Amino acid sequence: MRPDKEGNGAAGDPLFRKLVAVSTGLAFGGMLASLAVFERGEAAGKLVLRWHWAAIPLTVFGLLLGLRFWQILWQTQATDSPEARLRLRRFIAFLAVVAVSSFIYPLRYVQSGRRSEVLTGLALAVCVLGGMGFLIWKTIRWVNANEPADGEVEPEDKP
Repeated sequence: MRPDKEGNGAAGDPLFRKLVAVSTGLAFGGMLASLAVFERGEAAGKLVLRWHWAAIPLTVFGLLLGLRFWQILWQTQATDSPEARLRLRRFIAFLAVVAVSSFIYPLRYVQSGRRSEVLTGLALAVCVLGGMGFLIWKTIRWVNANEPADGEVEPEDKP
């Protein structure tokens, strides 16, 4: 793979970019399509997969979301303007709403007697994952605190 002009290596390769964008889009599409094909079975508490026509437009919509996300991200990286960063933040917020909604929607299939247990487990998972994310973020900041800024050379007297 040849590096691009900015020196981003594989990230500047058009084939790599297409592969990443299409893969992300198909993952979004699969997530959204799964919402259309799950339904409650005849037996209590059973979920079944049944084909539904809505899976096709949801897959296409997810594919377009993934493609648009990477397009906005690479435009932001290339221009680095406040407007581009704001557009990226807004699109990420939209994707977060779609992801959370896609996660919450299937909870309607949970039996009403079990809902409190499921919600307790979800709350615990959010706390644990949020705590782990916070620890990783703090560790990265701690490690980077002693590193020289980009383009600067570390002084020789510093071990």
